Amino acid sequence: MKVLFISPNSPFESIGGVERYVINLINYFKVRRDIKTFLILPTTEKSHVVKDGQMTIYYDNNLSIPRKKRTASDIASKAQGFSDLVEDIIKEHSIDVICAENIFFGPPAAYSFRLNMIAALYKIPLMLRLHMYPETPLQIALTNELMWDRISCVSKSVAGDCFQKGTDINKLSTDYLGVNTLDFNPDIDSGFDLKKELRLESDVKIVLTAGRIITGTKNMLREKGMINLIEAFSRISPRFPKMRLLIAVAKASLNLKDEFETAYEMLLGYIKINNIEDKTIVRMFELDQMPNVYRGSDVLVLPAEKNETLGQIFIEAMACGLPVIGAKTGGMPEIISDGYSGYLVLPNDPIILAQKIERILNNKKERDKFIKNGHKTVTEKFTAEKQFFNFHKLLKSTIV
Repeated sequence: MKVLFISPNSPFESIGGVERYVINLINYFKVRRDIKTFLILPTTEKSHVVKDGQMTIYYDNNLSIPRKKRTASDIASKAQGFSDLVEDIIKEHSIDVICAENIFFGPPAAYSFRLNMIAALYKIPLMLRLHMYPETPLQIALTNELMWDRISCVSKSVAGDCFQKGTDINKLSTDYLGVNTLDFNPDIDSGFDLKKELRLESDVKIVLTAGRIITGTKNMLREKGMINLIEAFSRISPRFPKMRLLIAVAKASLNLKDEFETAYEMLLGYIKINNIEDKTIVRMFELDQMPNVYRGSDVLVLPAEKNETLGQIFIEAMACGLPVIGAKTGGMPEIISDGYSGYLVLPNDPIILAQKIERILNNKKERDKFIKNGHKTVTEKFTAEKQFFNFHKLLKSTIV
């Protein structure tokens, strides 16, 4: 079987849940000898091709769409270049199935239309992989009205949302993301000490949150629950002088530099308003540093109000032996079982959130239970090996 994956989110350009998934996808399929895979990723550099084991990666400048000064003719030219590359790959390698990851979240609609036309022309099954909720009328129309043979959703929450918005139930499936447990595990790396890295004393407690502060051009501080967490932390920090809030901010692609800086300044403003500047650290980490960041922290908190379709960072944190607090929204309840593997709180309630943070740090028995059950949940349900094995079977099933 020969599969072409297409992702407008590249782990070499930015960091987020989709980018983490793409890294896992590369690591899984590059060693599989029973399947040849091809992957198109955006690049702001000159287009080029890299061979990585059984996977061939096409870094395509046409998939990198500048946010500023783009005209209709520029978009048309880039969309044409993108579709020419897709056709060239199909002709050269006799592709059996195409899987488009979040294809209309970022690139203009022309890319989805062209991809559908090419798949129909060459009679190749086309799968849409949704990592986000279709929200705008255009996104909903592209989901429901184009010729996707399958629509794979990263959580039941996304699948249910699509169904409510008119997607054909016979096309929908839920296919969870997984975590690479070779990298994300409880084993301590003696070469990296988070508290030393942050110049903190060894007995300091670290409350960690991590994620994007923008999605596309949209400010995500409130949706991700960061404002709620800042308010909750400010309530308990006076009683705990050796507690720090660590906000690990995901890197944005270069074409979103202005939007990222605006959201970043707003984040610093909320920290200042809540008078926790001396107890808050905002830092950007590389993806390969995150296992050590999880291991060096004391609790992960992400009380997202909406748009958290699954919560990949919860899976990563639980795999590393870190207790977690999420919210009763989106796909988070599909990962965290409240009171068993972590806490789930109602969104936008800083008082309850503050209480849960305090309890998880001070109640060793409950903390140890969450760590044990969280790791068990990941091992049984959310390993990359297990999820990609199942996804491989789903891709095969689309080929007539």
